[in-house]
Amino acid sequence: MVGLLRLPNELLAIIFGGLDAQGFSALRLTSKYTNSATLPAFISRYFQTRYIMLSRLSLENLLEIARHPDFGPAVKTLELCTDHFVEFPNSYFHTAQHGGDILLAIEEGRYPPAALVGSIDDAHSSGEEEDQSPGEEGRETDEGSVSSQASCETLLDKVAYTSLWEEQEHIIMSGLAQAYITQALISLPNIEAAVISNMHRPWGALAHGRQTGLPPTTALDDYMEVQFLGHVLRIALTAIATSGAALSSLAITAGVLSREAIAPDILRPSESHFQYYKNLPPSLTELTLNVSEEATRGAEDRWADDLSAFIGVFRQLTQLDLVITPVDYGPRVDRLKQLAPKLQIPNLQCLGLYRAYCSVQDLGAFIVRHKATLESVTLVRVGVSGGIGHWRSLFALIRDHLPRLELSIKLCTAAGLVLLCRAEHENGEEFEDSFDVGGSHEAWTTAIGVIETR
Repeated sequence: MVGLLRLPNELLAIIFGGLDAQGFSALRLTSKYTNSATLPAFISRYFQTRYIMLSRLSLENLLEIARHPDFGPAVKTLELCTDHFVEFPNSYFHTAQHGGDILLAIEEGRYPPAALVGSIDDAHSSGEEEDQSPGEEGRETDEGSVSSQASCETLLDKVAYTSLWEEQEHIIMSGLAQAYITQALISLPNIEAAVISNMHRPWGALAHGRQTGLPPTTALDDYMEVQFLGHVLRIALTAIATSGAALSSLAITAGVLSREAIAPDILRPSESHFQYYKNLPPSLTELTLNVSEEATRGAEDRWADDLSAFIGVFRQLTQLDLVITPVDYGPRVDRLKQLAPKLQIPNLQCLGLYRAYCSVQDLGAFIVRHKATLESVTLVRVGVSGGIGHWRSLFALIRDHLPRLELSIKLCTAAGLVLLCRAEHENGEEFEDSFDVGGSHEAWTTAIGVIETR
Protein backbone atom coordinates (compact mmCIF):
# COMPACT_ATOMS: atom_id res chain seq x y z
CA MET A 1 0.00 0.00 0.00
CA VAL A 2 2.83 2.41 0.88
CA GLY A 3 4.46 1.77 -2.50
CA LEU A 4 1.17 2.42 -4.24
CA LEU A 5 0.64 5.69 -2.44
CA ARG A 6 4.06 6.94 -3.54
CA LEU A 7 2.92 7.01 -7.14
CA PRO A 8 2.29 10.44 -8.72
CA ASN A 9 -1.02 12.05 -7.78
CA GLU A 10 -2.26 11.86 -11.38
CA LEU A 11 -1.85 8.08 -11.39
CA LEU A 12 -3.46 7.74 -7.96
CA ALA A 13 -6.48 9.71 -9.19
CA ILE A 14 -6.87 7.25 -12.11
CA ILE A 15 -6.44 4.19 -9.88
CA PHE A 16 -8.84 5.37 -7.17
CA GLY A 17 -11.32 6.51 -9.81
CA GLY A 18 -12.40 2.87 -10.13
CA LEU A 19 -13.55 2.73 -6.49
CA ASP A 20 -17.14 3.49 -5.61
CA ALA A 21 -17.79 6.24 -3.07
CA GLN A 22 -17.95 3.91 -0.08
CA GLY A 23 -14.74 2.12 -1.07
CA PHE A 24 -12.94 5.39 -1.62
CA SER A 25 -14.11 6.76 1.75
CA ALA A 26 -13.04 3.52 3.48
CA LEU A 27 -9.59 3.77 1.90
CA ARG A 28 -9.13 7.29 3.22
CA LEU A 29 -9.97 6.15 6.75
CA THR A 30 -7.28 3.46 6.90
CA SER A 31 -4.52 5.82 8.08
CA LYS A 32 -3.39 9.42 8.20
CA TYR A 33 -0.92 8.62 5.44
CA THR A 34 -3.59 7.34 3.06
CA ASN A 35 -5.81 10.25 4.03
CA SER A 36 -3.09 12.71 3.09
CA ALA A 37 -1.92 10.82 -0.02
CA THR A 38 -5.43 10.57 -1.44
CA LEU A 39 -6.33 14.20 -0.76
CA PRO A 40 -5.64 15.37 -4.36
CA ALA A 41 -7.76 12.52 -5.76
CA PHE A 42 -10.46 13.30 -3.17
CA ILE A 43 -10.53 16.96 -4.19
CA SER A 44 -10.59 16.12 -7.89
CA ARG A 45 -13.41 13.62 -7.40
CA TYR A 46 -15.76 15.59 -5.19
CA PHE A 47 -15.04 19.30 -5.48
CA GLN A 48 -14.65 20.20 -9.16
CA THR A 49 -18.45 20.41 -9.36
CA ARG A 50 -20.57 21.31 -6.34
CA TYR A 51 -24.31 20.64 -6.29
CA ILE A 52 -26.37 22.85 -3.97
CA MET A 53 -29.99 23.62 -3.20
CA LEU A 54 -31.76 26.59 -1.62
CA SER A 55 -31.55 25.43 1.98
CA ARG A 56 -29.48 27.00 4.72
CA LEU A 57 -27.60 23.74 5.33
CA SER A 58 -26.59 23.42 1.69
CA LEU A 59 -25.69 27.08 1.21
CA GLU A 60 -23.62 27.28 4.38
CA ASN A 61 -21.73 24.16 3.29
CA LEU A 62 -21.01 25.84 -0.08
CA LEU A 63 -19.67 28.95 1.64
CA GLU A 64 -17.48 26.85 3.93
CA ILE A 65 -16.01 25.06 0.91
CA ALA A 66 -15.53 28.32 -0.99
CA ARG A 67 -13.42 29.70 1.86
CA HIS A 68 -11.36 26.50 2.32
CA PRO A 69 -7.74 26.87 1.10
CA ASP A 70 -7.71 23.48 -0.67
CA PHE A 71 -11.32 22.85 -1.66
CA GLY A 72 -12.28 26.35 -2.80
CA PRO A 73 -9.70 26.59 -5.61
CA ALA A 74 -10.75 23.14 -6.88
CA VAL A 75 -14.35 24.15 -7.64
CA LYS A 76 -14.85 24.80 -11.36
CA THR A 77 -18.63 24.36 -11.69
CA LEU A 78 -21.45 25.36 -9.37
CA GLU A 79 -24.77 23.63 -10.01
CA LEU A 80 -27.84 25.09 -8.35
CA CYS A 81 -30.31 22.24 -8.19
CA THR A 82 -34.03 22.87 -8.09
CA ASP A 83 -34.76 20.31 -5.36
CA HIS A 84 -37.14 22.08 -3.02
CA PHE A 85 -39.80 21.83 -0.34
CA VAL A 86 -43.48 22.46 -1.01
CA GLU A 87 -46.15 23.93 1.21
CA PHE A 88 -48.39 20.87 1.07
CA PRO A 89 -46.25 17.72 0.69
CA ASN A 90 -47.85 14.47 -0.41
CA SER A 91 -45.74 11.32 -0.09
CA TYR A 92 -48.06 9.44 -2.47
CA PHE A 93 -47.27 11.82 -5.35
CA HIS A 94 -43.72 12.88 -4.68
CA THR A 95 -40.95 12.83 -7.26
CA ALA A 96 -37.25 12.98 -6.44
CA GLN A 97 -35.66 11.88 -9.70
CA HIS A 98 -32.16 12.80 -10.86
CA GLY A 99 -31.11 11.86 -14.36
CA GLY A 100 -27.69 13.26 -15.26
CA ASP A 101 -26.51 15.36 -18.18
CA ILE A 102 -29.43 16.46 -20.36
CA LEU A 103 -27.58 16.83 -23.69
CA LEU A 104 -26.11 13.34 -23.32
CA ALA A 105 -29.55 12.01 -22.40
CA ILE A 106 -31.03 13.51 -25.58
CA GLU A 107 -28.33 11.97 -27.75
CA GLU A 108 -28.93 8.57 -26.14
CA GLY A 109 -32.71 8.87 -26.50
CA ARG A 110 -33.51 8.85 -22.79
CA TYR A 111 -36.71 10.84 -22.12
CA PRO A 112 -36.51 11.31 -19.22
CA PRO A 113 -32.84 10.43 -18.60
CA ALA A 114 -32.51 7.08 -16.87
CA ALA A 115 -29.02 6.94 -15.37
CA LEU A 116 -27.49 8.98 -12.60
CA VAL A 117 -24.30 10.75 -13.62
CA GLY A 118 -21.65 11.93 -11.18
CA SER A 119 -23.85 13.03 -8.32
CA ILE A 120 -22.26 13.87 -5.00
CA ASP A 121 -22.55 12.28 -1.59
CA ASP A 122 -23.51 14.54 1.27
CA ALA A 123 -20.49 13.20 3.17
CA HIS A 124 -17.96 15.14 1.17
CA SER A 125 -17.74 18.49 2.85
CA SER A 126 -14.81 20.57 4.01
CA GLY A 127 -15.65 19.47 7.54
CA GLU A 128 -14.48 15.95 6.80
CA GLU A 129 -10.98 17.17 6.03
CA GLU A 130 -10.89 19.06 9.31
CA ASP A 131 -11.71 15.90 11.27
CA GLN A 132 -15.23 17.10 11.95
CA SER A 133 -17.52 14.09 12.09
CA PRO A 134 -19.87 13.93 9.11
CA GLY A 135 -22.23 11.76 11.12
CA GLU A 136 -24.73 9.80 9.07
CA GLU A 137 -23.94 11.94 6.05
CA GLY A 138 -20.80 9.86 5.57
CA ARG A 139 -22.61 6.56 5.28
CA GLU A 140 -24.52 6.98 2.04
CA THR A 141 -23.80 7.95 -1.53
CA ASP A 142 -25.65 9.16 -4.59
CA GLU A 143 -23.33 7.32 -6.94
CA GLY A 144 -24.63 4.37 -8.87
CA SER A 145 -28.27 4.77 -7.92
CA VAL A 146 -31.28 6.67 -9.13
CA SER A 147 -33.58 8.58 -6.86
CA SER A 148 -37.14 7.75 -7.81
CA GLN A 149 -40.64 8.28 -6.60
CA ALA A 150 -40.84 8.18 -2.84
CA SER A 151 -42.45 5.21 -1.17
CA CYS A 152 -46.05 5.78 -0.22
CA GLU A 153 -45.18 4.21 3.14
CA THR A 154 -42.84 7.12 4.01
CA LEU A 155 -43.49 8.45 7.51
CA LEU A 156 -43.52 12.20 7.05
CA ASP A 157 -42.47 14.44 9.93
CA LYS A 158 -44.79 17.33 9.07
CA VAL A 159 -43.33 19.70 11.67
CA ALA A 160 -39.76 19.22 10.44
CA TYR A 161 -40.83 19.45 6.80
CA THR A 162 -42.86 22.64 7.35
CA SER A 163 -39.93 24.17 9.20
CA LEU A 164 -37.63 23.55 6.22
CA TRP A 165 -40.24 24.90 3.79
CA GLU A 166 -40.58 28.08 5.88
CA GLU A 167 -36.80 28.43 6.03
CA GLN A 168 -36.60 28.02 2.25
CA GLU A 169 -39.19 30.76 1.72
CA HIS A 170 -37.39 33.05 4.14
CA ILE A 171 -33.95 32.77 2.56
CA ILE A 172 -35.49 33.36 -0.88
CA MET A 173 -37.64 36.37 -0.01
CA SER A 174 -35.11 37.99 2.35
CA GLY A 175 -32.30 37.88 -0.19
CA LEU A 176 -30.23 35.60 2.02
CA ALA A 177 -29.93 32.89 -0.65
CA GLN A 178 -28.64 35.41 -3.16
CA ALA A 179 -26.15 36.75 -0.59
CA TYR A 180 -24.81 33.24 0.14
CA ILE A 181 -24.30 32.43 -3.54
CA THR A 182 -22.82 35.85 -4.34
CA GLN A 183 -20.28 35.51 -1.53
CA ALA A 184 -19.42 31.97 -2.58
CA LEU A 185 -18.82 33.06 -6.19
CA ILE A 186 -16.59 35.88 -4.98
CA SER A 187 -14.60 33.41 -2.87
CA LEU A 188 -14.17 30.72 -5.57
CA PRO A 189 -11.05 31.81 -7.48
CA ASN A 190 -11.30 29.28 -10.34
CA ILE A 191 -15.05 29.07 -10.93
CA GLU A 192 -15.83 28.69 -14.64
CA ALA A 193 -19.42 27.51 -15.02
CA ALA A 194 -22.84 27.73 -13.42
CA VAL A 195 -25.72 25.33 -13.97
CA ILE A 196 -29.39 25.47 -12.99
CA SER A 197 -30.86 21.99 -13.19
CA ASN A 198 -32.87 19.23 -11.56
CA MET A 199 -30.63 16.53 -13.01
CA HIS A 200 -28.38 15.83 -10.00
CA ARG A 201 -29.03 15.45 -6.29
CA PRO A 202 -27.62 18.38 -4.31
CA TRP A 203 -25.57 18.32 -1.14
CA GLY A 204 -27.96 18.34 1.81
CA ALA A 205 -30.85 16.49 0.17
CA LEU A 206 -30.01 13.23 1.91
CA ALA A 207 -29.85 14.89 5.32
CA HIS A 208 -33.14 16.69 4.76
CA GLY A 209 -34.78 13.47 3.59
CA ARG A 210 -33.74 11.67 6.77
CA GLN A 211 -34.78 14.65 8.87
CA THR A 212 -38.31 14.82 7.47
CA GLY A 213 -38.97 11.33 6.10
CA LEU A 214 -39.46 12.81 2.61
CA PRO A 215 -36.68 14.13 0.35
CA PRO A 216 -36.99 17.48 -1.41
CA THR A 217 -38.94 17.18 -4.64
CA THR A 218 -37.52 17.76 -8.13
CA ALA A 219 -40.93 18.17 -9.83
CA LEU A 220 -41.42 21.45 -11.70
CA ASP A 221 -44.82 21.04 -13.34
CA ASP A 222 -47.04 22.64 -10.71
CA TYR A 223 -47.88 26.36 -10.72
CA MET A 224 -46.17 27.04 -7.38
CA GLU A 225 -43.14 25.02 -8.46
CA VAL A 226 -42.84 27.10 -11.64
CA GLN A 227 -42.83 30.16 -9.40
CA PHE A 228 -40.02 28.59 -7.38
CA LEU A 229 -38.03 28.02 -10.57
CA GLY A 230 -38.44 31.69 -11.42
CA HIS A 231 -36.97 32.59 -8.03
CA VAL A 232 -34.02 30.24 -8.63
CA LEU A 233 -33.29 31.85 -12.01
CA ARG A 234 -33.38 35.39 -10.66
CA ILE A 235 -31.28 34.53 -7.61
CA ALA A 236 -28.62 32.76 -9.65
CA LEU A 237 -28.35 35.38 -12.41
CA THR A 238 -28.31 38.30 -10.00
CA ALA A 239 -25.63 36.59 -7.90
CA ILE A 240 -23.51 36.00 -11.01
CA ALA A 241 -23.93 39.62 -12.11
CA THR A 242 -23.15 41.16 -8.71
CA SER A 243 -20.28 38.84 -7.77
CA GLY A 244 -18.10 39.73 -10.74
CA ALA A 245 -17.12 36.06 -11.09
CA ALA A 246 -15.42 35.44 -14.44
CA LEU A 247 -17.72 32.63 -15.56
CA SER A 248 -17.45 31.35 -19.12
CA SER A 249 -20.52 29.09 -19.21
CA LEU A 250 -24.13 29.06 -18.01
CA ALA A 251 -26.53 26.14 -18.48
CA ILE A 252 -30.24 26.30 -17.61
CA THR A 253 -31.43 22.75 -18.16
CA ALA A 254 -34.10 22.17 -15.51
CA GLY A 255 -36.85 19.89 -16.74
CA VAL A 256 -36.35 16.13 -16.70
CA LEU A 257 -39.84 15.59 -18.10
CA SER A 258 -41.24 17.35 -21.16
CA ARG A 259 -43.99 19.00 -19.12
CA GLU A 260 -41.31 20.50 -16.84
CA ALA A 261 -39.19 22.25 -19.49
CA ILE A 262 -39.02 26.00 -18.93
CA ALA A 263 -41.43 28.22 -20.83
CA PRO A 264 -39.63 31.31 -22.20
CA ASP A 265 -41.80 33.75 -20.25
CA ILE A 266 -40.22 32.37 -17.06
CA LEU A 267 -36.79 33.22 -18.44
CA ARG A 268 -37.57 36.77 -19.49
CA PRO A 269 -36.36 39.10 -16.73
CA SER A 270 -38.32 42.06 -15.43
CA GLU A 271 -37.13 45.56 -16.27
CA SER A 272 -35.56 45.91 -12.82
CA HIS A 273 -33.60 42.69 -13.22
CA PHE A 274 -32.46 43.76 -16.69
CA GLN A 275 -30.41 46.43 -14.92
CA TYR A 276 -28.61 43.78 -12.87
CA TYR A 277 -28.04 41.54 -15.87
CA LYS A 278 -26.22 44.31 -17.73
CA ASN A 279 -23.38 43.52 -15.32
CA LEU A 280 -23.11 39.86 -16.35
CA PRO A 281 -19.42 39.15 -16.93
CA PRO A 282 -18.17 39.60 -20.52
CA SER A 283 -16.34 36.29 -20.09
CA LEU A 284 -19.73 34.51 -20.13
CA THR A 285 -19.74 33.29 -23.73
CA GLU A 286 -21.44 29.86 -23.59
CA LEU A 287 -25.15 29.34 -22.96
CA THR A 288 -27.18 26.12 -22.81
CA LEU A 289 -30.98 26.35 -22.56
CA ASN A 290 -33.72 23.73 -22.28
CA VAL A 291 -37.02 25.40 -23.16
CA SER A 292 -40.49 24.06 -23.77
CA GLU A 293 -42.02 24.11 -27.22
CA GLU A 294 -45.24 25.02 -25.43
CA ALA A 295 -45.90 28.54 -24.20
CA THR A 296 -47.51 29.44 -20.91
CA ARG A 297 -51.22 30.12 -21.26
CA GLY A 298 -51.64 33.78 -22.08
CA ALA A 299 -48.06 34.12 -23.39
CA GLU A 300 -48.42 32.14 -26.63
CA ASP A 301 -47.77 35.16 -28.85
CA ARG A 302 -44.64 36.11 -26.88
CA TRP A 303 -42.78 32.77 -27.04
CA ALA A 304 -40.10 33.96 -29.47
CA ASP A 305 -39.95 37.49 -28.06
CA ASP A 306 -39.41 36.22 -24.52
CA LEU A 307 -36.71 33.75 -25.52
CA SER A 308 -34.83 36.16 -27.78
CA ALA A 309 -34.96 38.84 -25.06
CA PHE A 310 -33.35 36.48 -22.58
CA ILE A 311 -30.65 35.25 -24.97
CA GLY A 312 -29.96 38.87 -25.91
CA VAL A 313 -28.86 39.56 -22.33
CA PHE A 314 -25.66 37.61 -23.06
CA ARG A 315 -23.96 40.14 -25.31
CA GLN A 316 -20.67 38.27 -25.78
CA LEU A 317 -22.23 34.89 -26.61
CA THR A 318 -20.13 32.68 -28.91
CA GLN A 319 -21.76 29.29 -28.23
CA LEU A 320 -25.47 28.53 -27.92
CA ASP A 321 -26.92 25.07 -27.25
CA LEU A 322 -30.71 25.21 -27.48
CA VAL A 323 -33.02 22.34 -26.55
CA ILE A 324 -36.62 22.83 -27.67
CA THR A 325 -38.48 20.13 -25.78
CA PRO A 326 -41.70 18.94 -27.46
CA VAL A 327 -44.93 18.46 -25.56
CA ASP A 328 -46.30 14.97 -24.94
CA TYR A 329 -49.46 15.59 -26.96
CA GLY A 330 -50.68 17.44 -30.04
CA PRO A 331 -48.88 18.43 -33.25
CA ARG A 332 -45.33 19.78 -33.28
CA VAL A 333 -44.85 23.53 -33.50
CA ASP A 334 -42.17 25.11 -35.68
CA ARG A 335 -40.77 27.50 -33.08
CA LEU A 336 -37.63 28.23 -35.08
CA LYS A 337 -39.84 29.93 -37.69
CA GLN A 338 -40.83 32.45 -35.01
CA LEU A 339 -37.45 32.67 -33.30
CA ALA A 340 -34.99 32.83 -36.22
CA PRO A 341 -35.99 36.29 -37.52
CA LYS A 342 -35.76 37.80 -34.02
CA LEU A 343 -32.51 36.26 -32.85
CA GLN A 344 -29.27 37.93 -33.93
CA ILE A 345 -26.10 36.85 -32.05
CA PRO A 346 -23.20 38.98 -33.34
CA ASN A 347 -20.36 36.74 -32.13
CA LEU A 348 -21.95 33.30 -32.55
CA GLN A 349 -19.38 30.63 -33.45
CA CYS A 350 -20.98 27.35 -32.36
CA LEU A 351 -24.68 26.47 -32.51
CA GLY A 352 -26.28 23.34 -31.08
CA LEU A 353 -29.95 22.61 -31.76
CA TYR A 354 -31.65 19.70 -29.99
CA ARG A 355 -35.09 18.12 -30.43
CA ALA A 356 -36.42 21.00 -32.50
CA TYR A 357 -38.98 20.71 -35.29
CA CYS A 358 -38.41 23.19 -38.10
CA SER A 359 -38.19 23.86 -41.82
CA VAL A 360 -34.82 23.84 -43.56
CA GLN A 361 -35.64 27.29 -44.92
CA ASP A 362 -35.74 28.80 -41.41
CA LEU A 363 -32.72 26.82 -40.23
CA GLY A 364 -30.76 27.76 -43.33
CA ALA A 365 -31.71 31.43 -43.05
CA PHE A 366 -30.50 31.52 -39.43
CA ILE A 367 -27.20 29.86 -40.36
CA VAL A 368 -26.55 32.15 -43.32
CA ARG A 369 -27.39 35.25 -41.26
CA HIS A 370 -24.52 34.31 -38.94
CA LYS A 371 -22.07 33.27 -41.66
CA ALA A 372 -19.56 35.97 -40.71
CA THR A 373 -18.79 34.24 -37.39
CA LEU A 374 -20.38 30.78 -37.39
CA GLU A 375 -17.91 27.88 -37.46
CA SER A 376 -19.87 24.77 -36.44
CA VAL A 377 -23.45 23.56 -36.06
CA THR A 378 -24.63 20.46 -34.19
CA LEU A 379 -28.14 19.09 -34.86
CA VAL A 380 -29.40 16.33 -32.55
CA ARG A 381 -32.82 14.73 -33.05
CA VAL A 382 -33.95 17.65 -35.18
CA GLY A 383 -36.94 16.94 -37.44
CA VAL A 384 -37.65 18.83 -40.64
CA SER A 385 -41.06 19.03 -42.23
CA GLY A 386 -40.00 18.06 -45.76
CA GLY A 387 -38.36 15.01 -47.32
CA ILE A 388 -34.75 14.26 -48.23
CA GLY A 389 -34.82 16.99 -50.87
CA HIS A 390 -35.11 19.56 -48.08
CA TRP A 391 -31.94 18.33 -46.38
CA ARG A 392 -30.12 18.38 -49.72
CA SER A 393 -31.25 21.94 -50.33
CA LEU A 394 -29.93 22.92 -46.87
CA PHE A 395 -26.56 21.32 -47.65
CA ALA A 396 -26.45 23.15 -51.00
CA LEU A 397 -27.28 26.46 -49.30
CA ILE A 398 -24.47 26.02 -46.79
CA ARG A 399 -22.06 24.92 -49.55
CA ASP A 400 -22.78 28.07 -51.54
CA HIS A 401 -22.69 30.54 -48.65
CA LEU A 402 -20.58 29.01 -45.88
CA PRO A 403 -18.56 26.02 -47.18
CA ARG A 404 -16.08 26.10 -44.28
CA LEU A 405 -18.88 25.32 -41.78
CA GLU A 406 -18.62 22.01 -39.93
CA LEU A 407 -22.01 20.30 -39.44
CA SER A 408 -22.63 17.40 -37.07
CA ILE A 409 -25.83 15.39 -37.60
CA LYS A 410 -27.14 12.99 -34.96
CA LEU A 411 -30.42 11.10 -35.30
CA CYS A 412 -32.22 13.72 -37.35
CA THR A 413 -35.29 13.07 -39.50
CA ALA A 414 -37.06 14.22 -42.65
CA ALA A 415 -40.86 13.81 -42.74
CA GLY A 416 -40.54 11.23 -39.97
CA LEU A 417 -37.82 9.17 -41.69
CA VAL A 418 -34.29 8.92 -40.30
CA LEU A 419 -31.62 10.90 -42.15
CA LEU A 420 -28.71 8.61 -43.09
CA CYS A 421 -25.31 9.03 -44.68
CA ARG A 422 -23.85 6.34 -46.93
CA ALA A 423 -20.26 5.47 -46.05
CA GLU A 424 -17.72 2.95 -47.31
CA HIS A 425 -16.18 0.63 -44.70
CA GLU A 426 -13.99 -2.47 -44.76
CA ASN A 427 -17.10 -4.63 -44.62
CA GLY A 428 -18.75 -2.76 -47.45
CA GLU A 429 -21.29 0.02 -47.68
CA GLU A 430 -23.03 1.13 -44.47
CA PHE A 431 -25.57 3.79 -43.54
CA GLU A 432 -24.92 5.95 -40.48
CA ASP A 433 -27.45 8.04 -38.56
CA SER A 434 -24.69 10.12 -36.90
CA PHE A 435 -22.15 11.78 -39.16
CA ASP A 436 -20.14 14.95 -39.78
CA VAL A 437 -20.03 16.92 -43.02
CA GLY A 438 -18.55 20.15 -44.31
CA GLY A 439 -15.31 22.05 -44.27
CA SER A 440 -15.05 22.64 -48.02
CA HIS A 441 -17.14 23.10 -51.15
CA GLU A 442 -16.19 19.61 -52.34
CA ALA A 443 -17.15 17.98 -49.05
CA TRP A 444 -20.64 19.51 -49.19
CA THR A 445 -21.11 18.42 -52.80
CA THR A 446 -20.14 14.86 -51.87
CA ALA A 447 -22.49 14.87 -48.85
CA ILE A 448 -25.45 15.91 -50.99
CA GLY A 449 -25.02 12.77 -53.03
CA VAL A 450 -24.67 10.29 -50.14
CA ILE A 451 -27.52 11.25 -47.79
CA GLU A 452 -30.93 9.58 -47.88
CA THR A 453 -33.81 8.70 -45.59
CA ARG A 454 -35.25 5.39 -44.46
